[in-house]
Amino acid sequence: MASHFVRCTGNALFSTVQRLPQDVLNRAHALPEKRRERFLIARQLLAQLMQRIYGIHDLPALTTGPSGRPRFIDTQLPDFSIAYAGNTVGVLLADEGGCAGLDMEIVRAHSRQTQDALTQDLSSGEKAWINAQQDFMEAVTQLWTLRQSILKLTDDAQHTTLQLHPAAGRLRSSVLPDIQAVCDAEPTLVWSCALSPSVERLSLWEIDAQQQWQPLHDVEMSKPNLGPRSLRLTSLVTTPSAAPCRPADFSIALSVRR
Repeated sequence: MASHFVRCTGNALFSTVQRLPQDVLNRAHALPEKRRERFLIARQLLAQLMQRIYGIHDLPALTTGPSGRPRFIDTQLPDFSIAYAGNTVGVLLADEGGCAGLDMEIVRAHSRQTQDALTQDLSSGEKAWINAQQDFMEAVTQLWTLRQSILKLTDDAQHTTLQLHPAAGRLRSSVLPDIQAVCDAEPTLVWSCALSPSVERLSLWEIDAQQQWQPLHDVEMSKPNLGPRSLRLTSLVTTPSAAPCRPADFSIALSVRR
């Protein structure tokens, strides 16, 4: 089973919006200009993903969950997640029946005040792990991005359900029993995708300035070495019959290679 992550950089809208329903366009017009552009680009990315993967030509009807996260009204359609970082917009589409949590952050783009806010609530174990890495801010950004991608699946704004123990290679959530995540640090961008444990491959795509789809690479989730700046997390106890992303306790092993 595979999930798909597509992103584009830049503020130019796609040349056509006919795949977007009128209620999406109406909501976009009520937003400030910058938010409107990102809003429309994200939904156009989602529409193109649905056409490419499932052959659905028009974006299905959307609603929002209790936390404001968008989702399809038809619960038979796949889960998805949207993230923004600077002028980069990304969409993660889950495999059928799975879950998807995406977060992206720009490394070294934050003010000193924001950096302090990112680290003030970290545990002593997290701080020790960060201080042991070669790049302090990259490590801070990786843990933050990783945490946010998983928390998008829990609707936990207070971060009380998730504990990270990076030095021990563990994290624990009180609401997710079975999850896997992959996080990668590129020269300027850190992204993290939280997915169901059944996902075997994550396909990465980028849309260039000519609005052409360019395949980046596929992440084989079972491979032990995903890259020198990648983090891979897998559940310690995974049973084939377990329902993905259902509330319960779980632990995750963290593999770090630098």
